Amino acid sequence: MVVRVSRRTALSALTLPLVASATGCLAQRWDDLPPSTVTIATGNPGGVFTRYGAALSTVLSDRLTNVTAEIRLTDASVQNLRLVSAGTCDLGLSLGDTASDAVRGTGPFDEPLDVVALARTYDSFVHLVVRDDSGIRTAEDLRGRRVGLGAPDSGTRVVARRVLKQYGLTLADIEVASESLQASAQGLRDGRLAAFFFVSGLPNQAVLGLSREIGIRLLELDDVVGSMVDAYGPEYVAGPVPASTYGLPGAVDTVSVRNFVVVHPEMPDDLAYAITRTMFEAQDAIERVSPGVRQPTLGAAIFTSPLDLHPGAMRYYREQRP
Repeated sequence: MVVRVSRRTALSALTLPLVASATGCLAQRWDDLPPSTVTIATGNPGGVFTRYGAALSTVLSDRLTNVTAEIRLTDASVQNLRLVSAGTCDLGLSLGDTASDAVRGTGPFDEPLDVVALARTYDSFVHLVVRDDSGIRTAEDLRGRRVGLGAPDSGTRVVARRVLKQYGLTLADIEVASESLQASAQGLRDGRLAAFFFVSGLPNQAVLGLSREIGIRLLELDDVVGSMVDAYGPEYVAGPVPASTYGLPGAVDTVSVRNFVVVHPEMPDDLAYAITRTMFEAQDAIERVSPGVRQPTLGAAIFTSPLDLHPGAMRYYREQRP
């Protein structure tokens, strides 16, 4: 049974008190912090993780006194979670299914990782991209073909293997290409790949650029959502990629998964609070840095189960209660 919790009920449960000085006043302005460098683990160039992470780093450095933010390009979700848990990066962007695996110690993780969430952000969509003139119509047609599955430490690789399994395929049934997003797009353009997977918010800039150079199609995958939920949990839902996103003839129904901003549980509360507040109160500035980039909404941000919310993020959300 799925229990649905209203935003008001969920926020009422966030009872962390505000941090105050002995006189009853806040000890310092929320945006005046001790000197620190915040490293954000993002993803592949051309992906939404990287666009959003780069914009957020610029705005954090601009808005938070004494804080310098920088990004680290990575293979995305799996690597990001490991970097944050190890303390190598301070903040990371991750697909929700991969983050759920991380805190449970399942899937690509041999043991649970120490990560919590600042927010649920936008939803990502599984892109299975082929040339428009290709005879590939379903994922089953990938048998024996060279297919880009993303980097080994990517969330795309996790989802791609799970999708293929639902169509009766293993990695032994295809020729696996372990390439970055941009290399995969180039491979499809040049004919070195028959197809590639990528999991991203909309629009994905690399896929958009490819669609302007050659005719492409996205394969529909929504028919395996139910079996993926049965096998791996409720992180997967059906979701449409609108036709206008990439100039397609019609909307494409595929697999959708939510995203999280994750940090280590030991991040100082004031810093976690300041980052969370900036993510929501400086969205106009983030939009100016990266126009059209997907951003989180308060209505969805607190729903990060099975990841706990960081107490600093709880403090911000509690302040937003009507």
